[in-house]
Amino acid sequence: MSAVDEFRQRTRATWAAGDWDSFARLVEPVRARVLDRGGIEPGMDLVGVGTGTGGNVAIPAAQRGAKVVGCDVTPELFEHARRRAADAGVDVAWIEADAQDLPFEDASFDRVVSTFGAMFAPDHWAAAAELVRVCRPGGRIAMTTWVNDGFPGELFKLAGAFLPPPPPGVEPPPLWGLESHVQEVFDAVQVTPVVDRESVEFAFPSVEAAVQDYATNFGPFVMARAALEPQGRWQEFLDAFAELVRRFNPGTDGAAAISCEYFLISVER
Repeated sequence: MSAVDEFRQRTRATWAAGDWDSFARLVEPVRARVLDRGGIEPGMDLVGVGTGTGGNVAIPAAQRGAKVVGCDVTPELFEHARRRAADAGVDVAWIEADAQDLPFEDASFDRVVSTFGAMFAPDHWAAAAELVRVCRPGGRIAMTTWVNDGFPGELFKLAGAFLPPPPPGVEPPPLWGLESHVQEVFDAVQVTPVVDRESVEFAFPSVEAAVQDYATNFGPFVMARAALEPQGRWQEFLDAFAELVRRFNPGTDGAAAISCEYFLISVER
C-alpha cells in the first residue's frame, strides 16, 4: 500500500473518530450562505462532496427541493446522516466516495457543493478537477475552505507542531486557505473561481468547554490523543490549544466566542 493510500485510510479513521454529528453544529451557520451562493432550486441535481452527516448541505438542499446525493470517504458517518434525513422528512442518496475520484459520470449535477470537505483530499488538483468534471455546463460549484490565517490557520500550525507531517504526495489542507492556491487549482481546469472571505462564530460556555468539546468530539483531536498520550504530550497539546482559544477569544464574561474565517468559493460552469 502506498503512503498516499495509507494516509487516505487514516483520514477515513480520523473523521470516523469522535462525534462529528455533534461537532458539526459549529459550522451549521455556514450552510445558508453556501446554499444561497449555490442558488439551489427545486428539481436540481446536487451532490454534496465530503458530506459528513449531511446537516450542512445535503439535507437542507433536499428540503429546498433538490435531488441530492451526499458522498463522503467516511461512510461510518452515514448512520447519523440517514437518521437526520429521516427526521427532516427528505430522501438523500448516501454514497461512499473519494473527492478526488468521484464515481459519477461527467456533467452529472447542476450543483456541486462542499463545505470544509473536499479541502482535505490529499491531491488538491485532482479534487478541484473532479468537482468541475461532474458539474454540468451552466451549473455551479460552491465550496468553503478555512482561511490560512486567524484561528483555523493557527490550529493547523499547532497540530503541525505536535504531529508528524503528511507523507510525500499529500498536499496539506491549509493550502486551500491561500487565495492564490485556490486560483491556481481551478485555473488548471480552465475555470475561474470567485473567492469571498466570510466568518462564522464558534461559541462555547467557556474556554474549558471549548477544549473539552474538541477533545471529545472532533475526530482529529481524538486521533491526536492516541498519538500524543503515549508520548506524554497530550496535556501539553491541550494546554497549547486552550491558550490558542484564549488568544482569539475577545470576550471577558467567561464565555468563549471565536471568529473563524473561511473562503466561500464559487465557480460557474
